[in-house]
Amino acid sequence: MTYPLVSIIIPYRTDRGYLNKAISSIHRQSYPGAIEIIESNHDASVSYNLNQGIKASSGTFIKYLCEDDYLPTNSIKDSVEGMKDYDFINGKAIAIYMEGMHAGKQLEYIPERTNPTFEQLVMYNSIHGGSLMYRRDVFDKVGFFDETIDCAEEYEFNMRCLYNDLKLGYVDAFLYFYRRHGEQKSLGNGVNKMERQFKIYSIRERYSNKKT
Repeated sequence: MTYPLVSIIIPYRTDRGYLNKAISSIHRQSYPGAIEIIESNHDASVSYNLNQGIKASSGTFIKYLCEDDYLPTNSIKDSVEGMKDYDFINGKAIAIYMEGMHAGKQLEYIPERTNPTFEQLVMYNSIHGGSLMYRRDVFDKVGFFDETIDCAEEYEFNMRCLYNDLKLGYVDAFLYFYRRHGEQKSLGNGVNKMERQFKIYSIRERYSNKKT
């Protein structure tokens, strides 16, 4: 098979000390094709930084990598080979605990539903955002990330993809390492968890009355 250009977007406001490791994990990829790294560093939301990176990219496939996370060496190769005729894919991930009683431990994340329908995704977000890879034309079909959302932006985007009948595939491999620490909006302290849950609820409400 051919291995087309893959663009990896790293959206961030501030380097919290992990950026070099994130970039190094891209350089260590076993992928035989070319990889384009785009750092999107603006004092704005993750969605804005993602969109700016996507617009500046040239790859056939697009993936994003948070600056405090990193990729297994097989991630890009396995993702591209798993794309087949899908519009976007998801897979497994591994959590790295950075603090607290579980510091230093790893926890595997295996989605409960590997290929959720639109209705299932509205009820429960089983997709790990870091494991995702998209075809470039997905953004032509459904638009970009919603810049009014600064938390769980990938959840809304994935629902929009499924609502518009895009095909989601699953790669049975670990595609992403993500750090669990107190500064995360998704997995951080109680305030951030409450903020994320409220925004997820708002996103679900937006889509709950839509039908495929």
